[in-house]
Amino acid sequence: MSRRLVVRVTHHEEAGCAVLTVEGDIDRTSSPLLREAIRELVQGSRPRIVLDACGITFCDSNGLRTLLGGMTMTCEAGGWMRLAGVHGPFERLLRMTDLYGFFAVDPDVVGSLRRISEGSAPGPE
Repeated sequence: MSRRLVVRVTHHEEAGCAVLTVEGDIDRTSSPLLREAIRELVQGSRPRIVLDACGITFCDSNGLRTLLGGMTMTCEAGGWMRLAGVHGPFERLLRMTDLYGFFAVDPDVVGSLRRISEGSAPGPE
């Protein structure tokens, strides 16, 4: 049984980015919702995104493709996407597919916002 995907956007003007909170399963049926949320931010001149992943309960290949596409969209618009709160099965999936190092990953959203505010490089470490 799939857990419904919920996506919320919070704008953090002081850090100059948006936090995209994702909760639930990212799969074939829910990936378009996440893709559209990222697209709307990029088209709205907000290509700097921290994706709060701590609520992701499942991610399949469609979800991975959506995240990679989101990274591409933000980079092409002169921005970036960081992942925060990656853990559990989602972390294992990123490590198994060798994508963990592709994304900039922080322990939590607070850590992401701190790194951004300090002017640390937005890309993967």
